[in-house]
Amino acid sequence: MGQYFDDYYTPPRILRTLALAGVSHFAYSSTSTVITDDADFLLEERIAMHELSEGRAKPILWVTHDMLKHSRDLSLFMNETGGKICGLKVHGVSETWEPFGNNLKRIFAIAQERGIFVMLHTGEHEECEAGMYKRICKAYADIPVILAHGRPIQQAIQMLRNCPNTFVDTSFMPHEHLQRLLKEGFANQILFGSDTPIPGRHLKSSLPRHLRARIAMSKHIAGKDWNKISWLNARKLIHFI
Repeated sequence: MGQYFDDYYTPPRILRTLALAGVSHFAYSSTSTVITDDADFLLEERIAMHELSEGRAKPILWVTHDMLKHSRDLSLFMNETGGKICGLKVHGVSETWEPFGNNLKRIFAIAQERGIFVMLHTGEHEECEAGMYKRICKAYADIPVILAHGRPIQQAIQMLRNCPNTFVDTSFMPHEHLQRLLKEGFANQILFGSDTPIPGRHLKSSLPRHLRARIAMSKHIAGKDWNKISWLNARKLIHFI
């Protein structure tokens, strides 16, 4: 949810989209942190989502360098009135993060202290390829790490194989990659992801219809492993009520 370029995606809008797609419980982050580090505003967003979802939506705190400057332990941004923060997210394209730099190590240390996961955006960009994070994932082997999007796929596979604390999500992931991951035996390290509402910016049809189709195909591909991918793996990390 949150501000994304010229659009603001409100909690009601996100909840309505996901409900139409058949999603009841989910984790989310706010893109608003990219443009503001106003802790009160970001808390208001989380409170609205928490109340409207009746606690079924769990917040992942999207962290920026400015947020760390204002609050070295991020306590200023971790108020639980809007629901307990379940993870910390870093996006290596929206701003530069050294893959074993002091600020990223600080993020991992905070996650370690609080017993939560770290989510790292990965993609076919030299700033955020999955394999870049091998050193830090091994250094903090007790911290679950979600390699969002699982890209590049071969690097993601090597990470899943060499770092048992890593996971991938399927948002923006081709179905062929999901098939490959399952064939490689990683059913316990895959989380279904929708990346709502971003796909809707590139669709001519409705986003709920697109998500229902994605869910149906993923379920077909996963077969007996669908319950793990759609729910059980996430529940271990996010502690849904």
